[in-house]
Amino acid sequence: MPEAHREPTRRIEFHPNYICFPVRTPTRPPATHTNCYLIFTSREILVIDPGSPYEDEQQALAACVDDLIAEGKSVREIVLTHVHPDHIAGVNALNDHLENKHGARAQVAAHRRTGESLKGQINVDRFIEDEEILEFGGEPKIKLRALYTPGHARGHLCFHDERTGALISGDNIVGFGSVLIDPPEGNMRDYFDSLARMHALGNLTVLFGGHGPAIANPYEKIDEYIAHRLQREELILAAVREGASTPKEILARAYTDVSPKLHVLAERSILAHLEKLQADGDVTFVEGYRYTGK
Repeated sequence: MPEAHREPTRRIEFHPNYICFPVRTPTRPPATHTNCYLIFTSREILVIDPGSPYEDEQQALAACVDDLIAEGKSVREIVLTHVHPDHIAGVNALNDHLENKHGARAQVAAHRRTGESLKGQINVDRFIEDEEILEFGGEPKIKLRALYTPGHARGHLCFHDERTGALISGDNIVGFGSVLIDPPEGNMRDYFDSLARMHALGNLTVLFGGHGPAIANPYEKIDEYIAHRLQREELILAAVREGASTPKEILARAYTDVSPKLHVLAERSILAHLEKLQADGDVTFVEGYRYTGK
């Protein structure tokens, strides 16, 4: 059997100068891995979301980075899309490896809200601003525009390659399943706004999400996400107007298609929808996670 057939490859090149390196993480089902992305030119490497806490996964990622460094490149920065553990847990291990083997740690960058949340865990060296351009040295000329896209997390960032139309979408849109919006870190109103902002980008060709395969129909996928959330919102509002007042009561009426194994997460999502409906003026908060319709 050829060596390549004995084990699935860890280095997936969906796109020129983009490597997706899935690492095993304690993430939420149905996902089992988090996508770490290595974007590179002839001179520089950007590492996005090295998220595994497991030593064997950290070593596998470090070996892939070493292969690129052996080609004459250097790691310019480790960038984080957001604060969740399955996206940040391998940062310190990768930097320890870079220091021990190559003599220098990489700068770590994230949105201010992410960096402030990580104090004491990870040293974030600089904060990335909305609309900031990350420009690479070397060839090809790659420029990534950072987009502040909260909703799944307060400090969530996406990165848009305007030259190719690729978008690193983090956990705002993923390759399978749906995205959990879990208050208070998650905010459904912000999430709708972020999806709309992503849809407004003029030249999307592919979405590279935090989990699962690449998405080749970006606008259709964003429309699908928006439609799904609106459908849930309508069912939740109808349930409240019919007398359901808590997430658990609403769950029984509006989420009949959801496995009991996911009910706890579904209740968190319902709470996020209720907070949005309250902000929109469609429901009133009473007390103790109880809501009434208007």
